[in-house]
Amino acid sequence: IDIIWHSHMQEPLKYASDCIRLIGYVIDHTPWPSVDENKMKNSCNDTINAWKKEFESDMSTDHLYNTK
Repeated sequence: IDIIWHSHMQEPLKYASDCIRLIGYVIDHTPWPSVDENKMKNSCNDTINAWKKEFESDMSTDHLYNTK
């Protein structure tokens, strides 16, 4: 998700416009501003596990060349 978010923010006017259109405000990018380290690790692990369950592959795999 973070990769997609960063990619979207490469076009700041479109990003702001899409945010306002979809949710009514712009989401500032301040990653993990007040989240403790254990909660962040758990969240990342949950994301990795959800990806693996959905796509039956690791997130770290280069899906273009099927390498890690």
